[in-house]
Amino acid sequence: MSEAKTIDTLVEDIYQLVTEGKKKPNQEALFAMGSAVMEAVRRQLWMATSDMPPKLRMSNIGKACSRQLWYDINGDEKAEKFTPETKLKFMVGDIVEALLIYLSKEAGHAVTEQQASVELDGIVGHIDCVIDDELVDIKSASSFAMKKFKNGTLPNDDPFGYISQISGYGNAMGKKRGTFLAFDKSSGEMATYTHPELEDSSLKIKQIKAAVSSKAPPDRCFDLVVDRQTSREKLGINCSYCSHKQTCWEELDIKFRSGRPVFFVGKSANAHSF
Repeated sequence: MSEAKTIDTLVEDIYQLVTEGKKKPNQEALFAMGSAVMEAVRRQLWMATSDMPPKLRMSNIGKACSRQLWYDINGDEKAEKFTPETKLKFMVGDIVEALLIYLSKEAGHAVTEQQASVELDGIVGHIDCVIDDELVDIKSASSFAMKKFKNGTLPNDDPFGYISQISGYGNAMGKKRGTFLAFDKSSGEMATYTHPELEDSSLKIKQIKAAVSSKAPPDRCFDLVVDRQTSREKLGINCSYCSHKQTCWEELDIKFRSGRPVFFVGKSANAHSF
């Protein structure tokens, strides 16, 4: 009987599988992947037309801005809708998740609790899976973000609250640590990062519940930053990706630099060429 594999060799084993192939695929795992992809597409399209009122989810625990959560739950007439490109990226991320779970199974790793429902202090969420008895959250990452997973520097720079999010899942499941399985969308590279000690989410959940139930939105959570090229004030990364930035910051002056938007605050007296 072969020795059970551990998550430490997951990436290496998947690389070997993809390189060498397999004569006889795991039909059950293959069909499970197909079902997961269909469900992911259905969920994304259904969400676009659903009239169900928003509610707190486990994934909200990771959000760094309580003001953003307040608008998410209570509504914002100026909220930006997801573009078709963004919705497609969400779908691709779900498809990548299904593929990596399938490859993990084919590579001989024990995969359980796929999309299992968990609850903590009345907030419900769904984990990605458990691999080799380790709680796993799968992330499709940019090349920049990928470095944090590879080098283990995510705790020092976690603007989207990934560690808080996986901590909520871990607390609900009685897990002390959690592992990220990251996939670089540009290069196809994979990496794992195991956070050795998850946060206690109880206090954060209480704070989030209090914030979203207040009559008025909380104060802004982030200050403006100074752009090095123009010395103008602009939105930082958290606010730039927020769908409520038009509500929080009036007179946004949007410029494009290398094809990406830069959100300056206030009008500039002098035009600046990018």
